Amino acid sequence: MGLSGKTGVCALLLVAVAGLLPASCGSTASKTPTARATRHTQPVATGGPRKHAGVPGTPLGTTERVRAAGTTLVVRVTKVIDPLRGSGAKVPAGTEPVGVLVSARNAGPGGYDSSATSDFALLTAAGPASPAYVPAGICQTYIQDFMNEVGPGQARNGCIAFAVPLGQAPTAVRFSPDGGTAHSSVSWAVR
Repeated sequence: MGLSGKTGVCALLLVAVAGLLPASCGSTASKTPTARATRHTQPVATGGPRKHAGVPGTPLGTTERVRAAGTTLVVRVTKVIDPLRGSGAKVPAGTEPVGVLVSARNAGPGGYDSSATSDFALLTAAGPASPAYVPAGICQTYIQDFMNEVGPGQARNGCIAFAVPLGQAPTAVRFSPDGGTAHSSVSWAVR
């Protein structure tokens, strides 16, 4: 069934506006590659609601798939240890150490090589907390970072410590692969 006259033009414009056909009737409409790119870089939740206790992000323990350069990572933040006691962490005055336990698996097809302190961020109402060196305990800082050289199919568990300002409770953990250069990220709500 064909459309003609004004009805046909209106139907084509509606289809073009909906993004089903490119607009071409001499209009100033343009394609938006950023919207298309954003759609491809959004993480896919494998469970749970997208918001938790009024803070953007999935609940702790939720597994997320995130695209990185040449591969896909399956990441989960399992726990935030607030405060991190008995670690011997040296943090600036006015801060306390907080640990973030994570697991990551490289779903492939390519390899992944980055660092946990550049990929993960602990957020507070005052902004991102600084990573902290921890000499002992569950969040001990090792020479070989657990996010270094993760081959396809390999899984890693680790803990990252942060120096959080006193009185500023953590609100979210953010994962941005390749130190944020992959232009994709996902967050987990802490509270």
